Amino acid sequence: MEQKFHGTDDQLEQYALGRLASSDVEVLEEHLMICVACQERLDGAADFALGMKEVLETDPVPVELPPQDAPRRVSWFDWVRRPAFSMALGFAALILVIGILSNGRTKFVPSASLQLTAMRGEMPFTVPARQFDLTLADAPREGGPFRIEVVNEMGVSMWRGLAPAGPDGVHVSVQQKLAPGGYFVRIYLADGKVLHEYGFRVRA
Repeated sequence: MEQKFHGTDDQLEQYALGRLASSDVEVLEEHLMICVACQERLDGAADFALGMKEVLETDPVPVELPPQDAPRRVSWFDWVRRPAFSMALGFAALILVIGILSNGRTKFVPSASLQLTAMRGEMPFTVPARQFDLTLADAPREGGPFRIEVVNEMGVSMWRGLAPAGPDGVHVSVQQKLAPGGYFVRIYLADGKVLHEYGFRVRA
């Protein structure tokens, strides 16, 4: 760069910041070695660049925010994230599920307990349940386990299992949902003969 071709202000500023293209650095530095005027201009450019850097670091340019009273568009996702709305939505879903489950004709309780005696008179009633805990009186107080079978009024086997004897009779845990209707409980001897037959009804 010859004496009459002085560096521009932008070139001097970029050089002071270390951002001048490498292809121009060598030429500018050779010119600065012989040009006092450009040396003074470089000092000014360096001071200016340093001052601007300090100002930006201590007092950054503020980001323009929307005014406080400006209306904000609320999306459906904003409503879902609100705790009260989420709880209400969950509660409504729970009610819907309960309604669907309870819409059936028969409601089953977890378990029902009955003490049965050998067939005499009318059969006792119980509510629909998922499990029936039966105590068969008039049954042996020792021995077993005994083979037990539960059949419906048509004689169709609904449940089979083994049950132990206890001080007040044979205890049977029928883990089977039974629809409304009549049922018979049979206790068998080792040779396959029916020892006793009991009955109960499940209410509608």
